[in-house]
Amino acid sequence: MAASYRQRATILMGLPPLLDELGVPLDRVLDGAGLSAADLSPGTFLPYAQFLALLDRAAELSGCDDLGVRLARRLSLAALGPAGQVMRHAATLGEALNDYVQFQIWNSTGGSAYVYQTPQDVAFGYGIYDPAGYEALQIHDLVLGAGCRLIFLLTDHRVRPLELWLMRPPSADPRPLATFAGCPVYYEREQTCIFLPPEALEFPLKDADSRAHNEALSRLASLTAAGPWGKAAAVRHALRTSITTGRIVMPEISGRLGQHTRSLRRALEKEGTTFAALREEVRYTVARELLSLTPLPMSEIASALGFSGSSTFSHSFRHWSGTTPTNWRRKYTRNCHSAVSV
Repeated sequence: MAASYRQRATILMGLPPLLDELGVPLDRVLDGAGLSAADLSPGTFLPYAQFLALLDRAAELSGCDDLGVRLARRLSLAALGPAGQVMRHAATLGEALNDYVQFQIWNSTGGSAYVYQTPQDVAFGYGIYDPAGYEALQIHDLVLGAGCRLIFLLTDHRVRPLELWLMRPPSADPRPLATFAGCPVYYEREQTCIFLPPEALEFPLKDADSRAHNEALSRLASLTAAGPWGKAAAVRHALRTSITTGRIVMPEISGRLGQHTRSLRRALEKEGTTFAALREEVRYTVARELLSLTPLPMSEIASALGFSGSSTFSHSFRHWSGTTPTNWRRKYTRNCHSAVSV
């Protein structure tokens, strides 16, 4: 069964006025991405690959390589759709970020957000799983700029990131993102994420309302359990959020979806797929993204994808693509790799 990768258009509401300021006709950008002005209506959904193409084309035609950052600066909680309705009344920043991760599938079925904690810090990140999206650039700037904007709005700028990592190569001028985030920015890394201090999760939010939060949480959780995107899409979404932490086995994913493993297996069979097939599909997408955008050695890419070593990864990649990772990188690399931080 063909997958449907889509993106809520609300996040692009600031694009037309931004392009107008930059002197770029909106129609010219939309035509090149295969979209029309009607596709940018609030609440509508775009094909995810066309959403990515629109961002990169807008940056190319405007000569504005920090377009994703500029667009992120214009965002409000309303742009987050149903997830924003739940998180605005969370008690702490950590609760709000976890709310967003839980319900972000309402905004996108082509890329997913995640939160995980280490002894040193907290990572709030984003990963693409639409197979057509592995070469996109501006999305990395947009999602990290949007993440910083979200954190600043919720905490009145009292919580600041420690550093930002991006999978993409450095932009022509990486200073706008670093200036907006107020922290070092590192490029060509194994994930695209914001690192926060651990204590940031406990930061109390001024609009906390436990009753309103619980009501919104309960209402949206029940709707999400029977979401219109189907089980395969939900599994892809969950797999992409879990790859970074290495927890991509079926019991882990079924638990995250609140479903028994056997029930999930049957649901996937009805949709004409299996958990193993979906896991390999998502891994292949992330592998191509890492090979295309970064100069990371094969051992680090293998580790990032949960493989035991480079040889195992290479064997799987050859099975997926018909060629070796090295040959694929040589042919499809997205950009020359140079400086990696600012």
